[in-house]
Amino acid sequence: MKTKVFLRELGNLLTLLGLLQILPGIVAAAYGELDGIIAFGLTALISLLAGVSLKRLGDGEEMGTKEGFALVAFGWMAAAMVGALPYVLLGVGMVDGLFESMSGFTTTGASILTEYSSDGYWILNATAANHSVASNLAGGFQQMTMNLSLNLSFNATLDNSTNGTLLNSTLLNGSLWDGGLFAREAGNATDALNATAQNVTAQNVTAAHTYRGLLFWRAFSQWLGGMGIILLFIAILPKLGVAGRQLYKAEVPGPEKDALTPRIRQTAKLLWGVYLALTVLEVILLALAGMPIYDAVCNTFATMATGGFSPQSASILAYNSPLMEGIIVLFMFLAGANFALHYRTIHQDRTCLFRDPEFRLYAAIVLVATAVIMAWGGLSGEVAERFRFSIFQVVSMMTTTGFATDDFDRWSAAGKLVLFMLMFIGACAGSTGGAIKVSRLLLVLKYAYRELFTALHPKVVMPVKLGANPVKEEILRASVTFFGLYLIIFAAASLILAAISYHQGDMNMEAILSAVATTLGNVGPGFGPVGPVMSFAEVHPLGKILLVFCMWIGRLEIITALVLILPEFWKR
Repeated sequence: MKTKVFLRELGNLLTLLGLLQILPGIVAAAYGELDGIIAFGLTALISLLAGVSLKRLGDGEEMGTKEGFALVAFGWMAAAMVGALPYVLLGVGMVDGLFESMSGFTTTGASILTEYSSDGYWILNATAANHSVASNLAGGFQQMTMNLSLNLSFNATLDNSTNGTLLNSTLLNGSLWDGGLFAREAGNATDALNATAQNVTAQNVTAAHTYRGLLFWRAFSQWLGGMGIILLFIAILPKLGVAGRQLYKAEVPGPEKDALTPRIRQTAKLLWGVYLALTVLEVILLALAGMPIYDAVCNTFATMATGGFSPQSASILAYNSPLMEGIIVLFMFLAGANFALHYRTIHQDRTCLFRDPEFRLYAAIVLVATAVIMAWGGLSGEVAERFRFSIFQVVSMMTTTGFATDDFDRWSAAGKLVLFMLMFIGACAGSTGGAIKVSRLLLVLKYAYRELFTALHPKVVMPVKLGANPVKEEILRASVTFFGLYLIIFAAASLILAAISYHQGDMNMEAILSAVATTLGNVGPGFGPVGPVMSFAEVHPLGKILLVFCMWIGRLEIITALVLILPEFWKR
């Protein structure tokens, strides 16, 4: 592998990530969150400095296949590390911050947050947040500013007083000066200044923050990861040439890399264009349905990315609106379909989406799973109510979004088993969803049928087709290999997590299997202590690191990550 080429492009990616920190910083500023401004400002500075430094180490050689695989694999890890910095700077532990960030960028939606405010928004632990790096820097900045302001006020007041000892009564009697009451009564201006500054700092330390900027970053990181941070890199960065095609092959999910145009950069722009258009449309519809605009933006980011990070701790249940749920179900379903087909449906053939065999199977699985849960899922209520909850959860789990409108952990064994199976199937190839993908499942089933048929008729030549098009043997082989590796990694990771969680009695088999399945498939919630009304906060730190690896390798679709362990990969 040409290391300098890889470092150059990784530097470009880190520079892009640093610039992207500006947007959540603006949101933090809009809500008056000095801690958030500092956290995102420092993150941007660190990322930009690292990016510029790596670019200086690089050279002008052209990127090849190995460098493409390395940039996609390590680029996603670098994105998660950069994305973790705001969490850490605001008081989240390093392992938890990396877990939350990786869950965001990989559109998993599994969270370690456990606390929420009186209006239902997620918050960070107050003690940790108030002793964080960002909070200490903010407190120091505020105290410095206050000291300067008060000194100026005192000087002006003393200059204007008749005897040089009396202070302006309006200033002294204001609520801002309550902390300097004793000193004020003593008539000592310097003591009053110091006591007041200390009181202001104490108020800042004990204040509880929702951190709207950070919650926006959680959702925004999912939106970036949904269509793919590397695909955005391809669309923005000029002159990638052949390297863009290598990155596209390693980045885009699915057995076939469906390029819309001969130029990969143009394809990336078209895909991002469709993604952005659907995002804007959903924000508008949710806002018209009555959702606050901030919530509409965050929930739309999580919906289109099939990520599931809602700013509300109760997820979509918090809004208790069938209309909003219907809008989100529609856009989750669209996000789970192939975006290349969306483009062709809009610009070329209005029926191509419905003629696609993968999309038809995708829709059929959703309908069958919904019917099974309505009949045997253990839901109560009228048919309409059972349909409302079952269709939402089926689409949410199959598209690997992970939103919830009900505590499905209380459903029957049949209902939970259906959801567990959907965690493995996932959405369509070329979508923002994770897991195995419907197209691979379809190809594996067709391949298995052909093997059984040729066992009876050994001399028959029987190509596997998707629709009217025969599938290349290398694609079939890759799909079967992926399917097998996926199950092997699931089994191995489940065994390791079981060993790590040996002393945690609540981490039973159901919790362990669902935790691995939901992170490997980039789904979100599991069952039991990692269920929809719980979080991953109580998972052992080593278990969280394992699950971070599962999220990473799942988003990279296994092959891109596993090629890194081959000795031949590192040879020049």
